[in-house]
Amino acid sequence: MRRSFGQQTLLGLMALGAVTGAALAGGQDMMAVAAPASTPLKATAALRDPAGQVLGTATFEEQGMGMRVTVRVSGLTPGQHGMHVHEYGRCTPGIDPATNTVVPFGGAGPHFDPGKSHNHDDPQAGNKYGHGGDLPMLTVGADGTGTASFTTQKSSLTGMNGVLNRTLVIHARPDDYKSDPAGMSGPRERCGVITRDSYSARDYPLPGPQDFPEGVAYDARRGLLFTGSAANGTIYAINASTGAVSKFNEGGGQGRASSLGLKVDAQSRVWSAGGATGKVSVFSPDGFPLAILDTPKSPNKFINDLAFGPDGSAYVTDSFRPVIFRVSPDLKLSAWLNLGGTPIKYGPGINLNGIVATPDGRALLAMQLNTGELWRIDLRTRAVRKVMGGLVNGDGLLLDGRTLYVARNKDQVVSKVSLNADYTAGTLVAEEPVTGLRFPATLTAIGGDLVVTQSQLDKLQGGTPETPFKLTRFRKF
Repeated sequence: MRRSFGQQTLLGLMALGAVTGAALAGGQDMMAVAAPASTPLKATAALRDPAGQVLGTATFEEQGMGMRVTVRVSGLTPGQHGMHVHEYGRCTPGIDPATNTVVPFGGAGPHFDPGKSHNHDDPQAGNKYGHGGDLPMLTVGADGTGTASFTTQKSSLTGMNGVLNRTLVIHARPDDYKSDPAGMSGPRERCGVITRDSYSARDYPLPGPQDFPEGVAYDARRGLLFTGSAANGTIYAINASTGAVSKFNEGGGQGRASSLGLKVDAQSRVWSAGGATGKVSVFSPDGFPLAILDTPKSPNKFINDLAFGPDGSAYVTDSFRPVIFRVSPDLKLSAWLNLGGTPIKYGPGINLNGIVATPDGRALLAMQLNTGELWRIDLRTRAVRKVMGGLVNGDGLLLDGRTLYVARNKDQVVSKVSLNADYTAGTLVAEEPVTGLRFPATLTAIGGDLVVTQSQLDKLQGGTPETPFKLTRFRKF
């Protein structure tokens, strides 16, 4: 079932036609929707030598869909030096795959490659042709001081090309801009983690090497966060104060090979949407399975998320079948709404995904990931109407009064939407990359804070995820 989930998820994401990259000075391969106007983001990287001494600084400032980069560093050999953004936010020793030896700053991983080009190229190449981390070279003078200042649209501080919490690495030799994997630029001599200025967030690391956390829920009565693995179905309980992690329920039992959307009800029971397994699981507060509810047999089932209505019933989305299921308070599952005759039109990829109930108890709001459309579904009449569009890659939802937060997975931001009084229209008012998000899938609230999963589902069937997997907590915006 794990393979089925991964394949279906990747097929859905590939069908979105989302932005894959941008070209330096030559425009983007596809233009993404610009974020609402706000103060430009800024970030800094303290550049260290292999001994840990800070010998330079790089600054990054958001400019439109790209960013302005300024670098100043000392103690290098005169001449030109290759310079790249690398995938991981670590300036630690690590394995160089080319030589299978431990090298300084190997923990930074390979070049940042948001377009999945698997190709080193020059800074003018669009991201579908070359690494998004391919940058102009650094020129070092006779005194060993190197400076560079340039604007790039290959990467940015937010969105799918975002470099926050990645690394800037300076190499020993010039870059030939053609040889894989790093243009023959030699050893890594300086490294700095790209850290957002004047912003704080707290991470909750997870213990497993293959956790891929998709869903998250909070039990305020017990002060516990719950998150589930898309890869193996394991559900963790996390003390929100201390960060201590324990296994709430081991994955794999009773055919539960995946855990996606999670919710905690008024009885502190934990509900899990089972993805391609087609199951909805309900657990007691101590992790004992109370019910494993199976939806009708189908080759294309994908139970994604759930929300509680005013009577305690759970309403469940299926991303491949145009139907919303309902689980009654006595834990009986039925098909509640056939979407075939409604304005919601299912297409290739992931369709209905995140779902929430409005505080007035009158409606559900559901996100359609592949179209970016937000829908309102009346709980009494079952009438469906479009609230707004423009939220492509919208995944999990959190409704706080008339403010809706949307985890935009591939766009690597949390979006804030202001809704009108009857939840029939909305306006996108802000987008937040936090300190660098990796495919955020769902979110929950703890008082005045939000907690988002960094699921890395784009790495589930290919690529190397950055570990430890984690949830990230930050202030509401």
